[in-house]
Amino acid sequence: TVFIATPHTLHAGEVSEALKANKNVFVEKPLATDLDGLKQIIETKKQYNKPLMVGFNRRFSSVSESLKKEFSGTGEPLVINIRINAGLIPKTHWIQLEELGGGRIIGEMCHFVDLFQFFTGSEPTEVFAHRMSSDNSKITPNDNLAIIISFKDGSVGNLMYLSNGDTSLPKENIEIFSAGKVGVIHDFKKAEIYKNGKKTQLNQSGKGHKQEVESFLKNMIEGKDAPISFRSICLTTLTTFKIIDSLNTSLPQQINIDELF
Repeated sequence: TVFIATPHTLHAGEVSEALKANKNVFVEKPLATDLDGLKQIIETKKQYNKPLMVGFNRRFSSVSESLKKEFSGTGEPLVINIRINAGLIPKTHWIQLEELGGGRIIGEMCHFVDLFQFFTGSEPTEVFAHRMSSDNSKITPNDNLAIIISFKDGSVGNLMYLSNGDTSLPKENIEIFSAGKVGVIHDFKKAEIYKNGKKTQLNQSGKGHKQEVESFLKNMIEGKDAPISFRSICLTTLTTFKIIDSLNTSLPQQINIDELF
């Protein structure tokens, strides 16, 4: 098994080389930083069908698991609001540099595209994104976004990703609405479920880092595939590219992973 935790733009090539070496692969997000890299991985995976996992940890947190169970089988699609108070990262930081990090849409927002997929149990089909416009040279416009993602089952994911707030506000807030119920996660430190006119507090915390590695290693020991499907991690990656396409065109973008498979 190989764990890859190098700068983002190296991931696609290193994943492909590790698969060719007949290794199980755990790569930190993102899977790839451009479409050519994603295509390379898909083609390599067809030839060397070894388990491949991306470090989308939040779906493995105990509170995410609890809300997934609560909202599964409601008979209705979900509307999910995710607000990320991400904080400012200077333009000179490696994450922002195209040759190293590829930017925060690809390198960070992928976490929440994956989380939308986890909660809905459905695939993204279309995305529309709009960025803040500013003359302030310190601001990276792509770090202040409103994104709407449509899913095959009719669910809608709204992602507000912001770098222009104050860090005293907790970073991550998630709300799930469906079938007369609401689930809320406060920065993965506390959570509630609202239903039947009552609020239930969930005494669970943590972003799932430990659980994701344990789940991956358990599957490898048992000879199983990675805990997140290959199709899903490719869809998450492709969706981040489509977010950028939407920003550049001011138009909604269709998400069709079958064109790559």
